Amino acid sequence: MVLPEKDANAQILRNFTDFYNKPNQYFLTNLAHVIPDVLDQTECFGEAKTQISISEGINIIKRDYKINNIDIAYLVALTTRGYRFRSVMNKIYLCEENVVYPDFERSPPIKPKLSDNFNTKTAILNEIVKGQEKTDDELIKELTQALPELLERAYGVLYTGRFLSINEWMQIKEVDGNWISEEVFRFKTLKIESWMFGYLLILQARGWYFQEIPEKFKTSDYVFMKKF
Repeated sequence: MVLPEKDANAQILRNFTDFYNKPNQYFLTNLAHVIPDVLDQTECFGEAKTQISISEGINIIKRDYKINNIDIAYLVALTTRGYRFRSVMNKIYLCEENVVYPDFERSPPIKPKLSDNFNTKTAILNEIVKGQEKTDDELIKELTQALPELLERAYGVLYTGRFLSINEWMQIKEVDGNWISEEVFRFKTLKIESWMFGYLLILQARGWYFQEIPEKFKTSDYVFMKKF
């Protein structure tokens, strides 16, 4: 869990989902006003640094600095894109490591509901934090294996179907589905679990989106992923 307060986690998830299409510099500029020392990259290049988990890093910063839930959402967005918390001489830094710089030219301002339940939103946020160490290929493989009726991986094939942001895809699914428990969303005969939503939101923040496969090329409701 990122924070013990589930209402706070819900707000963090909301902001993470709503601001997914902002560039890295947007988050860094806003955070520079509250945690400038943490963003100092000088110590990140040395050898004497210790890895800190994302949850631990956020909790240390929350303890030592006056940050709000929007700031935490920005930190989660940056760690999703490859920034990592490191400790040097008992001081914490957010270091650039395998950072990605996605382009969001196809990103309408769609905001899915993602349940009214704080426990559900906390579960989704937990999956976002836990899944950040996984590569795009690992995330996509798990999703396409879990939901073959809905998703498949694109391998250089170009279709003419419409493009959708992952937020937009989720909003469409919410029209015809509902949460049947804190962990499971039912869409028709399928069950989409909270970890799947978390992984989808990680991929979206890294620049992935959906393209619909035209009817003549599919036998079921397939949508595939392609990177910006």
